[in-house]
Amino acid sequence: MTSPLAIVVPAYHAERTLRGTLGRIPCAELPPLRVLVVDDGSGDGTADVARRAGADLGLDLEVLVHPQNRGYGGAQKTGFQRSLALGCRVHALIHADGQYAPEELPRVLAPLLAGESDVCVGSRILSGQAVRQGMPLARYLGNRSITWLENRVFGLSFAEYHSGYMAYATSALSRIPFEALTDRFHFDGEMLLAAGKLGLRVAEVPVSTHFGDESSSLAPLPYLREIAGVLLRYLRRGYPFQR
Repeated sequence: MTSPLAIVVPAYHAERTLRGTLGRIPCAELPPLRVLVVDDGSGDGTADVARRAGADLGLDLEVLVHPQNRGYGGAQKTGFQRSLALGCRVHALIHADGQYAPEELPRVLAPLLAGESDVCVGSRILSGQAVRQGMPLARYLGNRSITWLENRVFGLSFAEYHSGYMAYATSALSRIPFEALTDRFHFDGEMLLAAGKLGLRVAEVPVSTHFGDESSSLAPLPYLREIAGVLLRYLRRGYPFQR
């Protein structure tokens, strides 16, 4: 029987954190689910750790392996292609490093499972506790400033474009041309931009913030260059949803 919920987990060199993250998925609070771990060309034991964890934890888990690294967005594309092919109704994203708490999946998924939204974003900014919970002040201020600029350019009003806690209904993934979006880190922001411009129903819910030793780091300058490229592409009407 097809699981109504798919959880896509992009994983790159995640053998140290992946099992712990998978073990925190609150399966008892969710509908039957399929976990799709996308090993994005890792050079460690990520795929083997995922398979063993799936068996030990009793998860309906599948590992999809990229022979070469395709990037964070590229890994999501592979996961969503598979979850759509499986006929799943709702498609959620969690990070292999546990930076976004799997325990909060029920809150992020609730608007989708109730049919009240097409996309849901778990926002650390909406909690009002991001800095107190450990987000570095420079990152918080950067998030707020860049989000303000993106909203001005895009004509939208989202709390942030820089959350990796995302969930989509099949209807949203069917309308968003996600294959034409970036393979890099700002894939989530482009997905949210597309959802906003296509008039999809977007829910934003507060989630907690966690920055620990296990959390992945994101080089700020390449990320800022990537965001600048998104803004320029939008201003040049370079996205399929603008045509």
